[in-house]
Amino acid sequence: MASEPVIGKLSVRVVRGHNLIAADPLTQTSDPYVILSYGSQKVKTCVQNKSVNPVWNDVLLLPVTNLTKSVKLEVFDADTFTADDSMGVAEFSVTDIYDAAKLDLKHASDGTRIKTIYPVGTNYLGGESHVSWTNGKVVQDLILKLKDVDSGSVVLQLEWVHVPPSVAI
Repeated sequence: MASEPVIGKLSVRVVRGHNLIAADPLTQTSDPYVILSYGSQKVKTCVQNKSVNPVWNDVLLLPVTNLTKSVKLEVFDADTFTADDSMGVAEFSVTDIYDAAKLDLKHASDGTRIKTIYPVGTNYLGGESHVSWTNGKVVQDLILKLKDVDSGSVVLQLEWVHVPPSVAI
């Protein structure tokens, strides 16, 4: 079976975590890192030692093949001698940023807000998310609330990177 064609790339800046759980009871802190999963792909940030409010600012790139798939985000606590502990999960859709990227925005002014997504229903948003035209790029800012834990959120900035149909990856 042939693999699905890549329709674009999603650049994900994992900016920071806020109020993450303390997975290490002795130090009341954590050594968090983030894994993004999309289909069979997985990409990972660096570990920020001894922090419940880490700043990663890592940029991870995911080739996008199927808009119906969500990107899964999971925060882990890095442990030396035992399995890494899960510190919460969240998901986000690539549909909103993709739809905006298909628009003809050549004449839009910088900072134009294309779409606002509200934290309703089953999404993981910790606040309004805006898809904007910034510096000639389609970007989306997200604050994701982590599930399966008492507290924690992760701030992301997405950027859609267009891949011309003739380019193979």
